[in-house]
Amino acid sequence: MVKLTHGPAASGPSSSLGIMRFFDVDTGGPKLSPEFVVGLALAVIILILLLKNFNVF
Repeated sequence: MVKLTHGPAASGPSSSLGIMRFFDVDTGGPKLSPEFVVGLALAVIILILLLKNFNVF
């Protein structure tokens, strides 16, 4: 458990500050929109259903 000091030097736990810094960093990976990811997932689901209907699996 983290003990906080009282007074002007009081701050939150350092672990929560590290998480905020982690999410602020841009890693330069592929940029995918949420719409593309949902569309891709739906396309894979439809493909699997079609293949099952033609007894490929």
